[in-house]
Amino acid sequence: MSVENNFKIEIVEISETKIIFKSNNPWAICLNAANEEKAQHYFLTKNNLNLLKLKKVLAKDFSFPIKETKLQTSSLKLRPYQIEDVKFLSRLKSMAIFNEMRTGKTPTALVTYYHLPVNNLIIISPSILQQQWQNSIEKWLNKPAYIISYLPSETRKIFYQRFCQEKDWVIIISKDIFKTDSSFFKICRKKANKQPYCTIVDEAHFLRNYQSQQSKSIYCLKDANYKMALTGTPTVNHYTDIFGILKFLQPEKYTSYWKFAEHFFTIQKTEFTSRQGQTFILKKVLSFKDEKTHQELQTILKQISVSRKQKEVLPWLPAIIYSQEDLVMEEEQQALYFRWVKKRESNYYPLEFLAKLKTLTLYPPALGIKTWGSKVNFLVEYCQENEQNNILIFSTRSETFLEPLAKIFQEKKNKVGLITGKISFSERKEFIQQFQEKKISLLLCNIQSAGTGLNLSQADTIIFADRSYSPADNEQAEARFLPTNASENPKVRLVIDLVCKNTIDEKILNLLKRKENITKIIQNDPDYFFR
Repeated sequence: MSVENNFKIEIVEISETKIIFKSNNPWAICLNAANEEKAQHYFLTKNNLNLLKLKKVLAKDFSFPIKETKLQTSSLKLRPYQIEDVKFLSRLKSMAIFNEMRTGKTPTALVTYYHLPVNNLIIISPSILQQQWQNSIEKWLNKPAYIISYLPSETRKIFYQRFCQEKDWVIIISKDIFKTDSSFFKICRKKANKQPYCTIVDEAHFLRNYQSQQSKSIYCLKDANYKMALTGTPTVNHYTDIFGILKFLQPEKYTSYWKFAEHFFTIQKTEFTSRQGQTFILKKVLSFKDEKTHQELQTILKQISVSRKQKEVLPWLPAIIYSQEDLVMEEEQQALYFRWVKKRESNYYPLEFLAKLKTLTLYPPALGIKTWGSKVNFLVEYCQENEQNNILIFSTRSETFLEPLAKIFQEKKNKVGLITGKISFSERKEFIQQFQEKKISLLLCNIQSAGTGLNLSQADTIIFADRSYSPADNEQAEARFLPTNASENPKVRLVIDLVCKNTIDEKILNLLKRKENITKIIQNDPDYFFR
């Protein structure tokens, strides 16, 4: 049995409890199937939902009797504030859910979609969140959903064509893959008998870079009958970040960034003349013009969005204690650090130089120094002394810190998991499951790869070996260990920052506490870090 002659899925056996098929891993991910004992064999639990899922993708000669089922909502219950949000949002055509992390944006979005007069749904999310969306759709809506990111491009095109022509399709795709697919999707929409559809864009704060190719690919979805943007951090650096989301939700209204900025904010204009005699004007967005424009923008957002705070709706959240461990670098590590700082040249590249210093504070062997460094020594000792706790270690560095750190822990017989951009979908899923089931107590995570959407609520402690320059990235990472309900691991949580004394670590952490835009400071005043 084939799917449009592109990929073969061979049904091996249909027992009382399982549907076993032979194929490759991309199709297993697409269908949310589990590994069977034999190579390239996977199974789906035999139930009405999975039979429907197979019926939609398999060739017409698939003759196993399938009972038709009517879409119905899950018996799961929304919280009172989520019910209130659904009532408000389901009256809109363009909407945003700006609730803080762990407040249940996904169920709110899906139940809102259920109440909309459309059957087709395309979800665009970070790659690591795709399976969570698939599981949530099946759990909350009892509806088949297909992850198509891992399928070949020709097969993805078939899904897009069927999505545009037929009813009752839910497809999930990563934002990175959709960046390359958006042009074809747009062609499909023009050619097909257009089925009405809804679009959900998850972690939509990336749209702040409204001129990027990734954002432009999302703007190709402007013909969607209903649009939803989900993010707990709609403004990362400045209020103008919201423009990219508004452009997605209401493209006919928000056509110009500078028109938007000049309406609400004070603009500083600087004129300069080039050597060729050309005159240029540089514009810099400052604060709101006045309280009136501030309130005007707040009113606009309230008309199209909900924005719940954790403390307001989740009073049972456990307390979080913040701690800073001030570490003294080892002698060779310290000598090299200050030699580099003293001898830096006037034409040095600030970002590259700071990255080099950051590596030195994290893992000196990456720069040819034999000693582990103070942070690795601290982590090894801390984890040995607190082996009864479940610990997350976050860093921005994978190859030059997390990967060698994982090897060090393995050599010391620690059971450890690793989540970075290199880790495969199935490995990541396995590490998360083992951590949540307390089969491993130590998980090393890249802030970008594990900072969004993952439920790591069994953790007692988060240790930041270093922080991202973006406050929003760090907040997302911290939210990973917050429980989703009152009965889930109510222990007090601990967040520890490792800071090498008299280094850039101190400056960066102080700026982050003030939610400063560190990248801008690096570009405009790099010597700030060495005063």
